[in-house]
Parts: sequence; C-alpha cells; structure tokens
Amino acid sequence: MAFAGDRSSHTNFDLTMGPARPRLPVIDVARGIALAAMIVYHFAWDLSFLGFISTDVTRQPAWIAFARSIAGSFLFLVGIGLVLADEAKQSWGSYLRRLGKIAAAAAAITLATYIAMPDAFIFFGILHMIAVGSILALPFLRAPAWLTIAIATIVMVLPRHVGWSAFDPVWLAWTGLYATPPVTNDFEPVLPWFGPVLLGVAAGRLMVDRGWREGLSRIRAAGFIGRGLAAMGRWSLVIYLIHQPILLAFLYPLALWQAPPPRTFIESCIGGCAGTGADAAYCSRACGCIEQSLVEAGDGHILTAARVTPEEQARVDDVTRQCFRREWTGGNVTPAPLPETTPAQR
Repeated sequence: MAFAGDRSSHTNFDLTMGPARPRLPVIDVARGIALAAMIVYHFAWDLSFLGFISTDVTRQPAWIAFARSIAGSFLFLVGIGLVLADEAKQSWGSYLRRLGKIAAAAAAITLATYIAMPDAFIFFGILHMIAVGSILALPFLRAPAWLTIAIATIVMVLPRHVGWSAFDPVWLAWTGLYATPPVTNDFEPVLPWFGPVLLGVAAGRLMVDRGWREGLSRIRAAGFIGRGLAAMGRWSLVIYLIHQPILLAFLYPLALWQAPPPRTFIESCIGGCAGTGADAAYCSRACGCIEQSLVEAGDGHILTAARVTPEEQARVDDVTRQCFRREWTGGNVTPAPLPETTPAQR
C-alpha cells in the first residue's frame, strides 16, 4: 500500500477510511444516504422494541433485507475509500488515526451495550467489521479487480456451507465460522461481511484504473438535500454514535408513559435471534424448544422471572445452546435433560 507523506488535514469523521483531501462529493452523498437509511431502520427498530408498533422489524423479511443492504453499503464504501486513500498517498499515520477512532468507537459500543443489555450485547457489529475489514483489505488494494471479486464471492458463499461448534463462543464467533448463531443485537462477522468490503475495493480499483474517478469528481452535491447528505457523509462516525442516544432519549420516556405490555420470553428470544440475521422460522423453532425444555424440567418460572440466579442462568444458557444446535442441524440433536435442581437453588 503506497501510503506516503501526510498530505491531509483531517477535520471530518467518516466510516469509510477514505482521505479527507481530496474528496469525492458523490461518495460523501452515498455515505450520507446509507446513514439516513440506517437512522430510519433504527427508528423503526426502537418503535418495535419499545412496543409502539406491532411489527417486529427483526423478523420481517423486508426489514431484514433493508438492514443488510445498509450494512453492506457501508462496508462497500469502506473498500472504495481505502483504494482512494491509497491513490491519494495518505500517510500511515493518518490511516492509523482513522482506524483507531473507529476501533475506539466500536469498543465504546460494546461497553455501552454490555452495560445496558448483557445478554445480547454487541461484540462484533458494523464498526468492529469496518475496523477489521480495513486491515484485512490492505493486501487487495492493488490486486486485479477480477481476483478481488472472485475472493469476495468465496467469502460471501463460504459461511453457507461451513460451520463448527468450536467457533460458537463470542471470542471466535466474529470469524463467521460458528455453527450456532450468537445472541446479539448487531452482528456482522468477517464471513460473509468482508465480501462487501472486497467488492468495494474492486469497484475503487476500477474507478482508478479506468479513469472513472475524474468523471465522478465533477459531480457536485446540489440543493439542500444533496448538501445535507454530503455533510452527513463527512461526519458519519459522529452521527452513527449519537443518533441512537438521541432517538432513545425521545422515545424511551414516551414508552414509560405509555407503559406497553412487556414482551414475552418467546417474543424477546425470537427478536434477539432474528436480529442476528437468522431465519425467522429457525428462530421460532429454537425459542419454542427452549421454552418447552424449561417448562418440562420444572423451570418454567424462569421464563417470567424479573431476575434469575447464576445457577438458573447457567441452565438457561445450556438449554439455549442445545436447542439452537438441534435446530441448526435439522433436529438431529436432542437436548439433554436439564440438571436436577433443589428448592434452595431456585
């Protein structure tokens, strides 16, 4: 990667690792559109999660496709930005500063969600994937576009055909080689999500090699909406970090005032499962298996308990792993009986 002397004065904070000078307004607008779409999705997710609407956006195919397209567009722009940064001879120091900002933001998201929802915290979301993808993509920045596209295809197809239970723990699940999807509220593992990054690298390589960059540089953001989207694109990392707190600061008090009925165990379980991108029918069967197993073992009270003991949580975790693994393997694995418990343990 031909990073040379520092030729940039960075004042903006975008998600795509591209150079601040010179910029392509069309890329900023594209990033702004992706960001606006993400805000729309998160607003709908918040309305669903807080009970304002009956639609569960984590289970509806159209909403799932919408969410995946947003994540894919951000990662695609990461790849383009890396190539443009390379061609602009951005310094290694500038690259590392941007990477550090994104990694720090990802760590902050993990910490905040672990405090707020430890059972489904975000341990490898879109920011984590952007940071890791920005490193893994470096060897491909000057590779032929056809080769990068071929590898991207393999990366996106491979997880449909491989998966090992040894990769189920959260410290390995980020690779995408897991057998059982983890429970988390945002999950973009390396496989298959490194694929869109590589496709963006290939697109950036074509832009440079075929002279498309010069034509794109003449496209300017016009009008209030165009300039607004371009501004959002230049400050996408900041907007990404603050938009959910702003939305929740408005919606959460309203939810408390409205006091919607709490979600049942099944609704919460399916919602968390489908939020990882898993098939809704698969999630429904696995969550039903968990509920049935707990009831049959005499632990049905856990399903409605406000708090559970560490022993109870361990039993829930055990049966959850077994049920999800059974459904993942097509019902060939039968959950083992839950361990005997005493009244004192309950």
